[in-house]
Order: sequence, then C-alpha cells, then structure tokens
Amino acid sequence: MIEVSRIVAATPETVFGFLVRPDNHHLLDTSGMVQGSADHVTLTELGQVFTMNMHNAFKGDHTVENHVVVFEPHRAIGWAPASPGNPPAGHVWLWRMAPAGSGSLVTHVYDWRKFTHLDMIDKLPVIGPDGLQESLDRLALAVSG
Repeated sequence: MIEVSRIVAATPETVFGFLVRPDNHHLLDTSGMVQGSADHVTLTELGQVFTMNMHNAFKGDHTVENHVVVFEPHRAIGWAPASPGNPPAGHVWLWRMAPAGSGSLVTHVYDWRKFTHLDMIDKLPVIGPDGLQESLDRLALAVSG
C-alpha cells in the first residue's frame, strides 16, 4: 500500500466535485494507462460502476469497470477496478480530503494488498510513491486554478 498527502488550495467540496467526474481522471494519471472515461457519468453513490478506456503494454487497449467502494461526500471517494463483468480484482484507489485552513489536506492511497489476479501480481504496484505524489500534485493544480 502507498499513501501520500499534501495541502491543496481548494475546499474538500471542490476536490470531491472534481473526483466524482471520471472524465477528469485521465488528467491525474501518471501511469499512461488511463485513456479516458467510456461512459461519461458523474459518481453519485456507493456501489456505482463506471467504465474507463485503458491501454498498457501487457493488455493493449481495453476497458476497466471501476466499482465505487467508498463514497462519503466531501470526505472520501474510492474505486476498485475490475475486468468487465467480473468482481473487483482486489486493488483500490482512494482519495480522502479534510479541511485545512482555507484549503484541504488530501490523501491519495493505492492499496493492492488484496489483489487476486496472480497472473498480474508482478505488475503491481501500478505506480510507485513518486507517481502517486505526482497524481496528487496534478489534482492540486487542476482544482486550485
């Protein structure tokens, strides 16, 4: 599991509002895999599934269904990726936010401790601490402007 945090010059409501729109997620990707939202939905509840277009060297172009596993408005949001039609593979992307002065303390977590696809376990973590921090920095830039 990797966890990084930083202060962001935006309210938790603004940060959460950015993250509930999967159309924004490619802006945060430091792996080069996220190509964009396939269904252009806004996340509104726990259990919702949204689909992203992806690309990587070992699977080529493909889609991933992301299951919303944490949904606490203005506090936390997280999703667990899955192959289409299958249950989540056991890794989770999580964002937590809390008020910090006029901005927010935002924490980004990538947790693969329950990953079940043994044929792909050697590909984890998808990004390391530096990539996760860069993703958080990209979020800060996107919501602070």
